[in-house]
Amino acid sequence: MFTDWDGRYVALAREISSWSKDPSTQCGAVIVGDSGQVLSQGYNGFPRGMSDLDELYAHRETKYKRISHAEMNAIYNASRTGVSLYGSTIYVYGLPVCHECAKAIIQVGIKKVVMQKEAKDNRWNDSCDLAQIFFGEAGVETTYISSLKQFSDYEEYLNRYGPL
Repeated sequence: MFTDWDGRYVALAREISSWSKDPSTQCGAVIVGDSGQVLSQGYNGFPRGMSDLDELYAHRETKYKRISHAEMNAIYNASRTGVSLYGSTIYVYGLPVCHECAKAIIQVGIKKVVMQKEAKDNRWNDSCDLAQIFFGEAGVETTYISSLKQFSDYEEYLNRYGPL
């Protein structure tokens, strides 16, 4: 079930995605505790201390070797400050979760993932499908934002948060 709070956190993940320097794909992630507190955030980008010149993002092979996904950066940021993510929810904007990020999400004890259902770029589909299998095996709940028409007042949602 997609709630008003889910919409707020997805909108926050969308805002955080805009911090990415990647010219082709901006992804954001927000991890929220069971009392609604934001525990961590991340966006797709290069690790701290590494050069993040525009030229490095422009060359796809180089970018893929250097970039960390939004979900992983959110997990790393929590770890850096000693924040436990056990039992939390992660909200992802930009792409669905890949299988590598799914493994990390499962391993740190995140119990729910809110994300869009399909990748805009088909090359991610196999990895995202595998992530779904992993989540099912591990008992991680998934909620999709692919169709906001499931939201009881779609027009109000669009007015409040804008289109996803």
